[in-house]
Amino acid sequence: MPGTKIKKHEQHSIEHMFEEMIKELSGPVDFDIPCSLKEWKSTHYTPIKRNIYLTKRRVEDDGIFCSCTSSLGSLVACDEDCLCGMLFSSCSSSCKCGSKCVNKPFQHRAVKKMKVVKTKNCGLGLVAEEDIKQGDFVIEYVGEVIDDKTCEERLWKMKHRGDTNFYLCEVNHDMVIDATNKGNRSRFINHSCEPNTEMQKWRVDGETRVGIFALRDIQKGEDVNYDYKFVQFGADQVCYCGALSCRQQLGNKPRSSHHELLDRRKTQFQNCVGELVRVWRRDNRYHGGYIYDFDSFSGRHTIMYVDGSLDILDLSQEDWDFLPL
Repeated sequence: MPGTKIKKHEQHSIEHMFEEMIKELSGPVDFDIPCSLKEWKSTHYTPIKRNIYLTKRRVEDDGIFCSCTSSLGSLVACDEDCLCGMLFSSCSSSCKCGSKCVNKPFQHRAVKKMKVVKTKNCGLGLVAEEDIKQGDFVIEYVGEVIDDKTCEERLWKMKHRGDTNFYLCEVNHDMVIDATNKGNRSRFINHSCEPNTEMQKWRVDGETRVGIFALRDIQKGEDVNYDYKFVQFGADQVCYCGALSCRQQLGNKPRSSHHELLDRRKTQFQNCVGELVRVWRRDNRYHGGYIYDFDSFSGRHTIMYVDGSLDILDLSQEDWDFLPL
């Protein structure tokens, strides 16, 4: 279950659901995987290419616009220096670079060739059938998009059925992608404590979508994996990733309110110069930028937006969040 950064007011996350569920249980929770299931991972799902919304589909203008130009003789545009790409926002169909624009990973880049295989200790997994370069878009994580209430209901049903495989990806408040019943091959990607891919949250034509991108070069025949970063619900599960830095246990324990308080303090007062952020401004839309300066005396941050404008804000009082790096 991958993790993504959320806004400070988003309290009803999957992590909090797990905490509440654990509190309500009268006795110990045994979620250990039966031996017969440790070599099996469900294949009973409906293949889909795009997310299916079972909740209201949200389309938000992030206020990020491409300023790239197409140079004569150049085959591509909107490459590494594209502001949209740097802020994890795909260029729109109106991008003036036209067909040369390469900052459209979800729209134009083909899914990498991969096959589902049976692994020794981790059920089914995914193996690359072609070389994949660092930074390449590998595949989109898709499924049924549900809200937090539906997510909690499904978690309880899974618990009572004795299910041990979870395909829930928390994206935002009231937005969870559940690939249990409908999804694509991304649902078979196994965990590793030293992953070769990562999940990234992108804005595509106003819609939030989750892509899996290569952290390093991946050779043909190599397992494709990422760090689940999920919160463990119940008994510990042994990690079989085999990495040199393996954490031995799969998942993280729920955090206490003390740790949450420390996180809030870190967000409010730590010098975060250089971090990419998006801030909800008075024109009722998000604007992307980065933290340009920090005043340790006042605790206020200077934000430089992609259009060159500046704001001096007390982030503890604003509606904002970090953009993934």
